[in-house]
Amino acid sequence: MSRPSDSLRDLYEQRGRLEYASVPGRPDSLDRKFERLSRAVADHLPCRAFLDAGCGDGRYLAALPSLGPLPGLVAGVDIAGSILATASATAAAADVPVELARANLESLPFEDGAFDLILCTQVIEHLLDPLAAVRELRRVLARDGTLVISTDHRGNRVSKTLNAPRSLLVAFLGLRGRRLRVSFPHRDFARAEFVELLRDGGLEIRAVETFRFHVTGAPPAIQRLLNWIDRRLAPHSLGDILLVECEP
Repeated sequence: MSRPSDSLRDLYEQRGRLEYASVPGRPDSLDRKFERLSRAVADHLPCRAFLDAGCGDGRYLAALPSLGPLPGLVAGVDIAGSILATASATAAAADVPVELARANLESLPFEDGAFDLILCTQVIEHLLDPLAAVRELRRVLARDGTLVISTDHRGNRVSKTLNAPRSLLVAFLGLRGRRLRVSFPHRDFARAEFVELLRDGGLEIRAVETFRFHVTGAPPAIQRLLNWIDRRLAPHSLGDILLVECEP
């Protein structure tokens, strides 16, 4: 079945060649996003079947052996074959057997209730029909399963304030866009808006939080301090990333 975001496939094939061309290295110890989302996955292991919905370069697939018992089935989907090629190599390097499928989240190639744990991180904000994607994630989630989903948080006031001087300088000097990148659809969500979207898609909310503060280009000591503050304040509503755990 064709879905609106299928029209973006060629764009993401290009993005895959430019931005996902190589197997990622070991995640940086300062990568608060990877740290928090990995822990969210680990909290729900062991599981029977795991899906990384929008797996990108495969870093979360590769992390599975370090998080707990490897699920009996590990699967990943992404819209672009160029991105999936990197995900396959990443999983193979970590000795994780994985079934990969090229698919749009608005129409997933899996049976109802196929997975008891699904991770969907920083994908929903790039889709043309996010509600259709939420309904599909709900459809393939087992009756007693868990969806761990994250997206960009509109209310990230701390990071916006910290980055304001740099953003103004970049805009003033006209430095944006010098790096070769692919422009693609993007939106962010207010907390209440995202929760409403998930509920409209048929999901029940278990927990909601935000996390991570960052300053672009900050030295490691500054980012380490921001990560420490983020952990100390948790749970809070000021972070860059919205994280929600849901059930059918």
